[in-house]
Amino acid sequence: MERTTPTVSPPGRLGQPTVRDTWQALADALHVQRVHLHLEQWRKAAELAADQLALPAELDPADLVSRPALVVPVDDILIQSAGLQPWITVPQQLGHHRVATGGLTSGVDDVARQLTDGLDGATEAAVHGATRASAWWVGVFAVIHHESGRTATLPMLQNASRAVALGTAIRVLRAALRHQGEEDPVLRAAYCRAIAESVVLEQTLPSLLAEIGGMRLTDLVTTSVPWRGQFTKYQSGTGAGQVE
Repeated sequence: MERTTPTVSPPGRLGQPTVRDTWQALADALHVQRVHLHLEQWRKAAELAADQLALPAELDPADLVSRPALVVPVDDILIQSAGLQPWITVPQQLGHHRVATGGLTSGVDDVARQLTDGLDGATEAAVHGATRASAWWVGVFAVIHHESGRTATLPMLQNASRAVALGTAIRVLRAALRHQGEEDPVLRAAYCRAIAESVVLEQTLPSLLAEIGGMRLTDLVTTSVPWRGQFTKYQSGTGAGQVE
């Protein structure tokens, strides 16, 4: 079968949803399902000390599941167009009432800043909102990962959160190109930077996936960021209809 690279197709010319778009929607829905099915579990786990959850001491479990700062409205047109509205609303509805301040947040903020240089305020806010939410999703699955029997390291979780954040940022930038057209050189440059980062990231994914294998975090990482193995399980049919 011929291998394709779907992330480089011209965003402004996208027509009807593709099979990959459907797989992305399925993956998003399964992440939402997983968060709700394990709601009581991860909320209780967040009250424990980091060492009880096999988490690095530098991370506060309660902070990992605290709401990200809401820097973009949940009904933002770019967030909706990118299919990321649940990505924003679920953390706001279910996350701890304090606002996340550290841990994984600084890493995803770096991802957003690198991509949004020179962008207009609305697009910049949408990218930052998506990446901030990404840290929450990684944090939730991190606090219940101890059942896998693995010990998480800070670099492992930071790399996972950056990967997920990059994937969501790409979705926002593609949505912006669909709405604003391909003539905006600043926006096109931001999208190209994001794609270049995903190509670099792909080289590190096998080692990251080897570290997090067996954790619930694995599905989140593999289906969020564009790479050749993004939807392998759906393509093979093994992931269709998956439930916890």
